[in-house]
Amino acid sequence: MFRFSLQKALEVRARVERMKMKGLAEKLAIQQELETAIKEIRTKTAGQDGLLNAHKKQGRIDLIEWRMLQQFKDKMQVDLSGLNNKLSHAAQAVEEKRLELVEASRQRKTLEILREKEERRYQKKMTHFELLQADEAAGNYFLLNKAKGMHA
Repeated sequence: MFRFSLQKALEVRARVERMKMKGLAEKLAIQQELETAIKEIRTKTAGQDGLLNAHKKQGRIDLIEWRMLQQFKDKMQVDLSGLNNKLSHAAQAVEEKRLELVEASRQRKTLEILREKEERRYQKKMTHFELLQADEAAGNYFLLNKAKGMHA
């Protein structure tokens, strides 16, 4: 039966790869949350702009409403700036985790290739051994039949 000499190392590398996948998934989730928050801010700001424009068309704009909208937009701009900064850091973290995963996958695949080569050598050796045994059995059978033929 075939036993890969580096099986434990392969299992460890596969486990490391799974951990790297999990780390990447966590960073991607953070990045997606930030992107969603940014979209929400843009949607809210656009909605308030639309409301102000509708009031302008109806001639119902007042200074207090306009000031409140301006303060809202200023706050959203500050929030958006902070979220964009966090998103930039999150994207960088995602890229780092992606590169770590690529490296972990490469290391695991390297050992899998070694395992496959080792298994092919083992199978070739076993096939050769079986052929030698078959040849020896056939030779023994031939000699046995030849010996029986001489005694008969």
